Amino acid sequence: MRSKNSIWGARLKESAFASAVHTRAQASMELLVMVGFAIAFIVPLALMFMSISNSEMGKTALLQAKVSARTIANEAGEVYLQGPGAKKSVVVNYPEGIRNASVENGLVAFSIDADGRLQDVVSPTFANISGSLSGKRTAGLQRINLEYISPGDYVNISYG
Repeated sequence: MRSKNSIWGARLKESAFASAVHTRAQASMELLVMVGFAIAFIVPLALMFMSISNSEMGKTALLQAKVSARTIANEAGEVYLQGPGAKKSVVVNYPEGIRNASVENGLVAFSIDADGRLQDVVSPTFANISGSLSGKRTAGLQRINLEYISPGDYVNISYG
């Protein structure tokens, strides 16, 4: 038979082991709860940030299209004022989402897909203009040729 000291010693070891296992289990559970709270906080913030970022990119693309249309319209007016024989090439930056570009009735117009909606950007000019900017174009720098056509007294606008 075991002595009382050995029985108490075994029980003490069992108790210490159980206590250590309980402490580790509690620490693991607390860590899981903390990670859960962190994820529950971070995921909505990340989604909100991505949504705001996409909205700002759409606004930037729209502004970039306005600048490009305005540049073409202004340069067409300048070539028109210079008269017969005037030619000019300009480089404009087409934004992401550009769908179509056109020149008609004194207007330079772009159709752009910004924020999931198709929007038109129009820039007027006093010059008599004609030409073709239609066709699928990609985002980036585009060379635009402007040339005064004498027999018709207009500025022809085309890709270069």
